[in-house]
Amino acid sequence: MVTLRFEREPTGSVYRVAKERVDEYFRTTGKSRRAGGLLAFKAVLLVSLIVGSYTAIILQVWDTWTFIPLGLVFGIAALLLAINIGHDASHQVVASSPVLNNAIQRLCFILVGVDGYLWRLRHIKSHHLFPNVNGSDTDIDENPFVRLSPNQPWRWHFQFQHLYAPFAYLFAALQTTVWGDFVYLFKKRLANMVDISHPPHEYVLFVLCKAAYFAVVLAIPLAVLDLPWWQVVLGFMVVNGCASFLFVLLLIGTHFADLADFPVPNADGSVGRTWADHNMATACDWSPHNWIAHFISGGSNAHASHHLFPRVCHTHYPAIARIIEATAAEFGVRYNAVTLWGMIKSHLRLLYQLGRRPMLATNKPVLSRRMTERSRVPVEVQS
Repeated sequence: MVTLRFEREPTGSVYRVAKERVDEYFRTTGKSRRAGGLLAFKAVLLVSLIVGSYTAIILQVWDTWTFIPLGLVFGIAALLLAINIGHDASHQVVASSPVLNNAIQRLCFILVGVDGYLWRLRHIKSHHLFPNVNGSDTDIDENPFVRLSPNQPWRWHFQFQHLYAPFAYLFAALQTTVWGDFVYLFKKRLANMVDISHPPHEYVLFVLCKAAYFAVVLAIPLAVLDLPWWQVVLGFMVVNGCASFLFVLLLIGTHFADLADFPVPNADGSVGRTWADHNMATACDWSPHNWIAHFISGGSNAHASHHLFPRVCHTHYPAIARIIEATAAEFGVRYNAVTLWGMIKSHLRLLYQLGRRPMLATNKPVLSRRMTERSRVPVEVQS
């Protein structure tokens, strides 16, 4: 297996200049790179919404017609807690202690039904190392439902993926909860990770966290609510589907868009770019200067900022995104930034383009490059 590598970052590059300016931002403001008051406020707000909505449902404070709206508050707040607090904790920027960060991240992920340890393993040791590189980024591992990279094999039903994918995204979270996590737990190889082994206690915690999730969202409601079982299950499916769709809406276009590149490493393992250039070319920001977008998405809307400065709390990304944009413009370097709707359209265009039947047959993968302002995915070849 060839080891992937990036080119050396030259002195005076756009990244080095941007990094100096980000360092200067922290020196002049005196702010910590870790979490501050804003993140604490978001945590308190989201936990209050989770506890309040769940308590109102279980105690049946209001009429039964309120259960779905309250369930949506619970599900969306739980998702935003994972995105805003859990994600930052996985990057060790919520607390100073790695143990505490990992504990916070696991707790935040319990209520979305995803095993925090396995997610952190994939996110930190695969996706953040080689985003959009097939075989080295678990987020674009080949799957039979959606083709997300021009370097994946084409199947006949992908020609309809731009039509059915939005509906499939309703079940993305449930698939991870009831199937994906179990597969990941016993996989010995995932993308660039090989000979995977887990500490024995992680298997115990895996079972306990899954049991806690299903107890909260199904067992307790089934036991205490004065409703037929099928209505409780249907309510769970509606809430889970809405939260799943919101998650995909906020995140999938940050990499899987026709604005982003999908590099193919050379035979010697070289990605052909520096680490910073690679992350700039494979990330897509959406509304990076909108404070509401930052507040809701946990900084995922400033995705280039996150990939270039992953050990910085996302509450600093509004300032960092402006630094990156200004520096990129100064150096004439591409910086992918659109509105939320622009990102969604870019993702849908990518699905359509990758679903088209390839014109040629070869076993060689292709590199996605900018072709026009609206499309950067070339006519790809069949694998």
